[in-house]
Amino acid sequence: MFWQTICIFNCMKKIILILITYFSLLITSFAQDVKVVKIEELKKEYIKANDTTYIVNFFATWCGPCVQEMPVINKFYLATKNKKIQVLFVSLDGGIAPAKLSKFIKKQKMEAPVFVLNESSDFSWLPYIDKRWQGSIPATMIVNSNKNVKAFFETPMENGQLEFYLKKLGM
Repeated sequence: MFWQTICIFNCMKKIILILITYFSLLITSFAQDVKVVKIEELKKEYIKANDTTYIVNFFATWCGPCVQEMPVINKFYLATKNKKIQVLFVSLDGGIAPAKLSKFIKKQKMEAPVFVLNESSDFSWLPYIDKRWQGSIPATMIVNSNKNVKAFFETPMENGQLEFYLKKLGM
């Protein structure tokens, strides 16, 4: 009887490990890939010789206004993803644990590509994004290299605001 109990226990343990592994892989496969980048790598994502307009949104998971504007940016992304407009999210949470960021991405239902900017915490890199940027977030940049358009906004986006700015910029 003792050995049967041990055998059943070991079998149950193996089954539980298999189930945990299976569900971990299943959950991971649905999680969005997040790419950690330096400034130069990030710039290659939105400075391209094509007719696409890039909306680059800088945020942090701890920033209340950033979290508040996420539904607006997501809605805009879903409405424009089949057009020549690409939304990129850039997290400024440098040392954030990947699991925490993945959880945030899922909770906010972010479908556009997400990058984590891996730069120094002294913000000396800000002028490489925009010379006027003081470091406030959320911040959103609109870029179209072919049309030589670049606009930068250090304010949370509200419904219709991105569409308004794009129209004003002739996009």
